[in-house]
Amino acid sequence: MAASRLTLADELSDIRAEIARLQQRESRLQALADDMPAIPVFRRGWPMIRKPAAGSTVSA
Repeated sequence: MAASRLTLADELSDIRAEIARLQQRESRLQALADDMPAIPVFRRGWPMIRKPAAGSTVSA
């Protein structure tokens, strides 16, 4: 019985260490995201797709 309790205690310790590691990683990634400049996805006046004018032909 003592061996199983020791194993469970070790497993719990490993899980807590992994949680702490992931929390540190999350905070580092959040700091990187906070430091990055905002990149606009869409700006008014920037056409997403250029369509040829009606009646015009495109020659290559």
